[in-house]
Amino acid sequence: MANMNIRTPRFYTDQISYLLSRGVAQDGNFDVTASNTSNKFMGTFTTGSEPELFDMRPLNKCTFDTSADTDGHVLITIDTQSATSKKSYIAFLNHNLVSSVGKIRIFAGDAASDITAIDGANADTADITWEDATLTEVVNGDTTTAATNDKSVVIEPETDGSTIVTFTEQTNRYWGIQFEGNTTNTGVATNGTWGSTDFFVGCIMIGEYYEMPHAPDLQVTRMISYNRLNDLQESYGGQRFSNLKSYGRTSSSTSKSPFTTGSNGYDSYGGRLIYDMNFSFIDSTDIMPDEYDIPLATDDNFVEDVWNKTNGNHIPFIFSIDKASEGDNAESEHIFGRFANNSLDMQQVAPDIFNVSLTVEEEF
Repeated sequence: MANMNIRTPRFYTDQISYLLSRGVAQDGNFDVTASNTSNKFMGTFTTGSEPELFDMRPLNKCTFDTSADTDGHVLITIDTQSATSKKSYIAFLNHNLVSSVGKIRIFAGDAASDITAIDGANADTADITWEDATLTEVVNGDTTTAATNDKSVVIEPETDGSTIVTFTEQTNRYWGIQFEGNTTNTGVATNGTWGSTDFFVGCIMIGEYYEMPHAPDLQVTRMISYNRLNDLQESYGGQRFSNLKSYGRTSSSTSKSPFTTGSNGYDSYGGRLIYDMNFSFIDSTDIMPDEYDIPLATDDNFVEDVWNKTNGNHIPFIFSIDKASEGDNAESEHIFGRFANNSLDMQQVAPDIFNVSLTVEEEF
């Protein structure tokens, strides 16, 4: 959308980070399958590690030795711990799938064994049928194709950078994410090979997105702040000096901050985007769960789907200022950010009707 106009926001919270923050172990639940030449699995890191795939630091790249094993497959297995928790999007931040000549294959199931085989061969179409899952490109997921056996779906980004794809809401517990080469054939073909550049990815996210029930009040404040990015000092004589510690987003040919498309510093806008929003007259059912004793995955509301999943301002998330922004040039409406609020303040203005204020700040 032109001029980054603010409409109805959407929040993409990460279920993996939430589970890790609440005591679920990374090892055994969010894993990279070990290298096995007979099965064509390639699990060799040249930089990074398994925990760093999910550390919500997109510029902290995890690199795989795909140039030395061009027909290898990087398989990441995910146990979301629940057969009722909802998943409706998947995102990959700071990847080089185009430069490394790769693509993404997704599969899922209700049993742990559904996601352990190459190309999702063990997946059960009784659990999920990808032809009916209605994948939608939000950011840089230009081509999505269901496999002919309907056990997996392939995503082919158009450029290096960040990718978000949504799909029909699913509750499968186990998810497989396979990165594979794409030189021999495109689409769902399984015999592609990697290029000469090693594949990397900065962060993997999966979970349920949440849309506010309506747009914020008209008095939205959007800021582009250099606060804490530069150190402005003044001499006794009144002359000022500035030390720019960072201009904000990283933009290079080998690493990009989320939703940055440039390849060098002068190609990118500087500063930190901040959105200060008020939402008036929100129904209580859109804010709070039916009961506050135990989270219910079937209950859709802001506290359940957003505030609790981020532990307030603890865990970053993807934020869109317009839920309808999808496809080409949609990067402008998305930031990787976190809440600046220390608390969620809900002001009752009528029976069962509340006003809520939220501030979202961009993360680097």
